[in-house]
Amino acid sequence: MKNNKPAPRRIALTLTYIVVFLGAVVIGGYLMTHQHQAHIPGVYLLLGIVLLACITMFLFMRGGGKRSSNKNGKE
Repeated sequence: MKNNKPAPRRIALTLTYIVVFLGAVVIGGYLMTHQHQAHIPGVYLLLGIVLLACITMFLFMRGGGKRSSNKNGKE
């Protein structure tokens, strides 16, 4: 009869891969923001907020305006 439990060594390797990947993402994210701050002035923050507001309004307005179908072709 075979045991369906994964081997402890395999679990340890998987956890190690996850920790290394998350560490690389954190370090890479920090270095990207730290090194590229000169290219991201404060004006872009306002532009990003406006763009995010437009996208959010589009998503909410598109979902709320459902039309009923008529057989006469009139709206």
